[in-house]
Amino acid sequence: MNLIETLDTLNKVVNDNKDLIKNEESTKQFLILPLLRGLGYDIYSPQEVTPEFTADFHKKNEKVDYAISINGAPKIFVEAKSVNNKITKSAPQLSRYFSTFPSVRLGILTNGVEYHFFTDLNDANIMDPKPFFVFNITNYTDEDFNNLIKFSKNLYDYESIKIMAESLIYSQSFKSVIKEIFDTPNDDFIRFVIKERFKFKVTQQFINTARPLIQKSIHEALSELISEKFENVMQNQLVQESAATDIATQEEKRVYYSPEEIESLGSYEDFEGIRIVLPNSESYKKLMKLSTDVYSVDKGNPISDFFVSSVLMQGSSIVGYLIGQYYNKQEDTTLYTVKSNEIAKFLSENPIVEQTGFINAKLGYRTNKNNNEKTYYLRSCLTNLSFKDIPNLASKVDNLDEFFKSIQ
Repeated sequence: MNLIETLDTLNKVVNDNKDLIKNEESTKQFLILPLLRGLGYDIYSPQEVTPEFTADFHKKNEKVDYAISINGAPKIFVEAKSVNNKITKSAPQLSRYFSTFPSVRLGILTNGVEYHFFTDLNDANIMDPKPFFVFNITNYTDEDFNNLIKFSKNLYDYESIKIMAESLIYSQSFKSVIKEIFDTPNDDFIRFVIKERFKFKVTQQFINTARPLIQKSIHEALSELISEKFENVMQNQLVQESAATDIATQEEKRVYYSPEEIESLGSYEDFEGIRIVLPNSESYKKLMKLSTDVYSVDKGNPISDFFVSSVLMQGSSIVGYLIGQYYNKQEDTTLYTVKSNEIAKFLSENPIVEQTGFINAKLGYRTNKNNNEKTYYLRSCLTNLSFKDIPNLASKVDNLDEFFKSIQ
């Protein structure tokens, strides 16, 4: 069962049986453990998900409800509450657990419906007083789901989570300040607004006089902005509908790639329950419209022996790749599974790929502004054509963890 199916099932459990889940133990059994399993953790292995984890806390006999270990070390502590308890305060008990283990950088406080995620952005190994992310299994957006996936076993990478946490915290703080200013503009903001348009000396008396007018102006300006945005959206929609009609009436108008060209990119075969593509190098050479002297790692390289055979999906996120390697003059193939956050590791183990690239993929990277570390990723080497647009290249794997174990 994948994560989407798990959330659907848990929604049904909450809606149909919430009255029967009356205490913390039943909350753990029917809500929390199934979600951990949906995130890829082996809830039947005490080495991976350890209930009642004991440590040398400040208070004797205190235990963590669950300690989640990755590569043999505790990485995540989970404190559980009954589904009937609303999470309205911080988590001092979880905070004490957190400071005990330097390897633990993530704390989760949950009642089985809401999951509050904490880390240590302010001080190392001291849990922040407020969560950086809250996920509600009965009410979540696509963005919430894509954030939740990052906590799964296959994708867990603390540095990536830290970047996400900083982004969410800053965003929440900025929105909070903006809301406060809009609702009750302070003297400094009023003085700033006045000085932007007028040159006279701004006195406290004038600030007090201008306050209700500025409040009124803020609300009117927001209404006008929303109205303008709505009108632009409606106009764009009309333009798009008109353009779609025009395209339909122009039967000979050619799209960027024809269906025949896309089909020519490779042959398709079954492997481990999914469809794989074996690229046709000549088709990529033709469609890339590049001379052989400019083939490169960051543009794609049709003369390479390595290729992306399938893109592994969970929800709308790419979580891994099936990498192929031709040998014996492209008569035989070896396949490797690579998690999306382990592209750099794969490159280090296969330096020839770093030198020659892939037949059908550009190798790009993002740089962490805080520590200058590079995170690598792959994308289609064909302009305006993503991996997801190539028939059967994108694969949804039900049991992603088992699939990654199946071949290496």
